[in-house]
Amino acid sequence: MISRKPLRRNWAITLACNLQHHNKETDVLRTSLIKPACWLPALLAFSLTGCGITQGITDGTKSAFNAVFYKKIKVLHLDFTAREALNTDSRESNSLSEPVVVRVYQLKDRKIFDKTVYQQLLKDGETILKADLLTSRDVVVKPGGDVSLDMPMEEEAHFVAVVGLFRHPDMVNNTWKQVLRREDLDPDKPRILEAGNNHLTLQPRKDD
Repeated sequence: MISRKPLRRNWAITLACNLQHHNKETDVLRTSLIKPACWLPALLAFSLTGCGITQGITDGTKSAFNAVFYKKIKVLHLDFTAREALNTDSRESNSLSEPVVVRVYQLKDRKIFDKTVYQQLLKDGETILKADLLTSRDVVVKPGGDVSLDMPMEEEAHFVAVVGLFRHPDMVNNTWKQVLRREDLDPDKPRILEAGNNHLTLQPRKDD
């Protein structure tokens, strides 16, 4: 008769070995799951830091780009050239040319200026524009003459309004005034305005 005690003993040993092996695999799996969980906060922090670094680099690159391609306007340069027929009055026969006063305004905004009519600017321009006016300057342009204007450019000025105080301005087409945006200006080269009978014409830039 075969004894069953060795069989039971062998079965118990085999079961114990299998349980021990299973526990080792479970421990390895648990360790594998725990390790990424431990590293997750550090990985997240690094990712956020990386985003900050990237944003910093992007902002720095943008600032450098603007510094190269958008030069700061510190001085307003304007050149005025006049025709021989200047500031004439079509209501008079054989009207003679006369010098004309050209007024330059540096403005924070142009909305009020755009709504203001010639007579208002002629009589009380600075008071009407005081909410937006930073500074102004007058120059006298003679028939067939040239005048250059160089004046400090205010940091808050977004627009430069130029008004020709003609004797008989064109009130239909409003060619007695011109408005330049700050980005229309060049830090080194003057913008040229031509004065004719009763109008101002802004000449295009050479690079336009």
